[in-house]
Formats: sequence, structure tokens, C-alpha cells
Amino acid sequence: MINTTLLDALKTLADKEKKVKEYKRRIRVKGRIIAKGKTKKGNITLKIEKEGEGCNFTVIKSHKERYALAEKLQIGRSVSIEGIPKFRIIICTRLKAADKELAKGKQVKLEGFA
Repeated sequence: MINTTLLDALKTLADKEKKVKEYKRRIRVKGRIIAKGKTKKGNITLKIEKEGEGCNFTVIKSHKERYALAEKLQIGRSVSIEGIPKFRIIICTRLKAADKELAKGKQVKLEGFA
């Protein structure tokens, strides 16, 4: 009989490392919804604008709470979204409507107050 305590310890460490790497791979974006659509199978696609770039996220129909929230959100609304990149799409894992609106403009120096 072989003692497997060392192998068990290594397996738990490897599992922890795998979980951490998976969490780091997730894409997190705070931005505005610039486009909203539906796929052939009825899933919702959201295009989020962040500093000029657009990220496409797919909210899957089987994720009931996120899907209901995505249906209610309007274009131009600020959101915080997180997703896992798969083959060609980013599957939404967390969706939250932002309480504060993100600033649309950029800061400018006022001449009279300098």
C-alpha cells in the first residue's frame, strides 16, 4: 500500500491554483450599454463601451436573474459586468446596474480659476 498524503496535498494546492487562474482570466468591465440584441437561440447580447472600445457579452437564457435584468436595461445605462471568455463569445457571469452614471465628458482646465 502506497502512502498518498503527499499526492493529496499536491492535488489540493493544484486545485487552488487552478481556481485562482480561472478567476484572473475573467473579463471585468464598467461602462455603458451601446447596443443590445438577441441571438438565434434567444440569448441577449450586450455591447459595452469602455473608453472607446466595445466588448460583446452574451447573457444566457438559462441564467434567469441575469437574463431578466438584461432585458430591463436600456441602451445608455451604466453597468458593471464580468464574463468568462469562451471560443468566440464572452459569457456573462455577473451583471449589475451601476447606481451612479459614468461621466460622459472629460476634464478640462478652467481658465478663469487658475
